[in-house]
Amino acid sequence: MQPQDAGHQAPLPLWNAPPEELFADSSGQELENDALRARIDELERIVADYESLLSELPELFERKFQQRLDPLMERYRLLARAQQMLGEPALPLIEEPANPLKDAAIPFLERWRSNREASQRRSDRNAA
Repeated sequence: MQPQDAGHQAPLPLWNAPPEELFADSSGQELENDALRARIDELERIVADYESLLSELPELFERKFQQRLDPLMERYRLLARAQQMLGEPALPLIEEPANPLKDAAIPFLERWRSNREASQRRSDRNAA
């Protein structure tokens, strides 16, 4: 057996770690948590931006469709007038119905809108 050195001290057990090390670990963890929270906030803003863009899509498609349809309809109207002046029968494509068509339901659009509104209400509740 070797004689023990009087100045020798065994390392402290892990459960008795110095408080400075504990605080250093928790502050590093807090910094990491803050960075993750900031990233979550950023991603939530991005998702909200995308949701607002998605909500504008149906109107955008409708406007674009109408912009492309208007010149075609005007051409058909001009052709119909020209045919009427010449005494020919009217084109069946441009006859406008006596009762305008009601808004036809677009499959899945109402369900998508209701899901989106529900998620917005949930996010508003979470924000409060």
